[in-house]
Formats: sequence, structure tokens, C-alpha cells
Amino acid sequence: MVLGAGDAVPQAQGPPPGLPTQQQGFEGTGQNPANYTPEEKAAVEVIIKWIDTTNTKDLPAHMALIDDNVIYRADPAEILGRNGARGYCLYYGFIRSTAWLRLDELYVIGGPTDTLVLVKRADINNPAGGRGNLGGYPVALADLVRIRNGKIVEWYDIPINKVGPLVTTPPNSRPPITNMPTACTPYAGQSPAQTRIVPPPAVPPQPHPVTPTVLGNGMVSYGTTKLESRFNVEETAAARAVRGWFAAWQAGNPKLLGSFVDRNAIFRASPTGDVVNGRDALLRAACSTMGGPLDLIDIYVIGADFETTVIARWNKIGASGAVTRMGSFFRVQNGLITEWMDSTVDGAPAAANPNSAACQTVTSTLASFAPPPAPPAP
Repeated sequence: MVLGAGDAVPQAQGPPPGLPTQQQGFEGTGQNPANYTPEEKAAVEVIIKWIDTTNTKDLPAHMALIDDNVIYRADPAEILGRNGARGYCLYYGFIRSTAWLRLDELYVIGGPTDTLVLVKRADINNPAGGRGNLGGYPVALADLVRIRNGKIVEWYDIPINKVGPLVTTPPNSRPPITNMPTACTPYAGQSPAQTRIVPPPAVPPQPHPVTPTVLGNGMVSYGTTKLESRFNVEETAAARAVRGWFAAWQAGNPKLLGSFVDRNAIFRASPTGDVVNGRDALLRAACSTMGGPLDLIDIYVIGADFETTVIARWNKIGASGAVTRMGSFFRVQNGLITEWMDSTVDGAPAAANPNSAACQTVTSTLASFAPPPAPPAP
């Protein structure tokens, strides 16, 4: 659904009473917007405006949703962009193009500290027969968007099909910013001295007509619930990998957890950190907070033949019984986790114990696989 600027977000109804939202385990795979937390409701409204202002090409209104210090990434292979709102404006080129976006699915996990939104959208890049990407065919993508205090603090674009130029991006890459559109220069950020300011095109992008779509009984036209019986093959494999991750996490078993993780996985143990490479480094970082009771509540999955994305809602239960509400983000390929990020949405972060039994297991296991030391020079 695409709403016009200022339109109220209609409230969707949940699945009919008695209709299960899970087929394996007890995790929910759907949401009733009537039950959103205040932070989740506010985040959904931001996402609706984010889509709408993209389609109307209203750059000032769009950038009003973006935090000055936003983190951005246009492809999973790229390093995190940290050139502020100005850099986001450059890399989020839809707002300055003829493309328009269709919102297909939306899932949200949030609280007072942080809110994670997982979006499935379709990009309509150009009219059929015209110049540009893919000749008007819709291209499915997922977005991880983090929202705090009504602003987007992270945008992360993820192609889920094997189409388009993004899937060939070299790992750990980010082209230098050499051309900065004039329209982006008013926004916060640093422009390198060598950056050339590019004037706007002679023919400005045309806004896509925006027509609010509200279904019967107040239901929204994008999905907020997906029965597990309707997961595709990749989504089913991703859900299994994430469930295995949490089972191993609760058991405090890093060797089992590592069996669900790709050797070249990347991770951030929290949103404040930078991306770190490698499964071994992930295990060293995760072991200090592994183990103990947890409650896995919801799993929301969006994926296809190239990438699958997951956000999970879970509670970490401390030794005193204190509950920390958590949200986790995963990317999964071929049934293995290729990216992980934990975020505390409400409560105190779990206490770390680098000398835990799990960390001792990681240290001894990795040491056993280390190459023998080189013999001393004669």
C-alpha cells in the first residue's frame, strides 16, 4: 500500500480467531497492528511516510525522517556508510529517480531503546521499454530500518533475488563519493574535498501517483502476517537456522551455535559497533553473553533465492529474573547465517562474562585448529 502524505495509517485486523501463526515451535510469524507498542506504531508511520515521500519525490519531507547521523548500506557486501544524512541522500537514489516503491510486507519489533523494522518492497524502476534498470519489471528487496525518536537511524538495503547489479558488489567495498547531487548538499554530513557537486537533471523525476488503498474492515494492503506454511524454501531454511541459533545460545553451546553460521559471516554484537568479519570472531564476541534462559517469541522472515532476512523478538531472562527485551537481525544464505546483529529494545543489556564456560570452549576449540608455530630460524 502507498498512502498519501498526511493520511492516517489504517489499523489492520489480525488473523481470524483460532488461526495459527506458526507451524513449527511456538514462535509467532504474524502481527496484529492493533497490538503494536507505541514505539512500533510510531515506527510504522515513519515507514509509510518514507515510502510515500519516495514516490512523490518530496526530498525535504523524506529527509525530515532521516537522522543526521544515519548509518546506511545499499548492499550487504558494502561497508557501513557513515557520511550522515548527506551520504544517505546520495546512496538512496530512489528519491531522485523515476523509480517508485510498492510496500508488500512489514514487520516491526520495538521498544523505548530501539526499534527494528523489516520491510519487503518491490521497486518499479522504469516504464517497460524505457531506459533504466530492468525495463519496468518489479524487483523484490528487503530493508532493515532502525528507528529511534521518530527518525531513521539506519537503512540497509538487501536484494533477495539474483537480479540487478547489487548482487555483484565486491565484499567490504564502498566507492568513494566523487559526485554529490546538489539536492543533497544541505543535509548533515561530510563531503570530501575532491567531491564534485552535480547539478540536478534537466528533466526532474516525475512523482508516481499516490492513491491510498484500504481494504475491508480497516485492513492494510501490505502483509503483516505470513503463516509458516506459506514460507518459501529459503524462508523455511532461514527460520530453522535462527531457531537452531537460539537453542544453542540458550544451551551456552558455542560449537553448536557455530554450526548454523557461515564461516565468512559478518556481525555487530550491538548496533553501536562496526561490522566484524568471520565466524571465529563472532563466536569470540557472542560467548560472553551466551547461556541461560530465554524466550523466543516471534520470527519474521523475508527471503528468496539470493538472500533471506529475519528479525526475531526474544526475551533474555537474567539470574535475578529481570527481563531484557531484545530484537535480533539475521541474514541467511543456503541455510547458514551470514550476518547477525543484536539490539536491546527495552531493559539493560545482558552482563558479559568473557571467562564463561562458553568462552573457554571457544578459546580451546579455536586453538586446536590453529596452525602450528613456525620452527625457529636456524
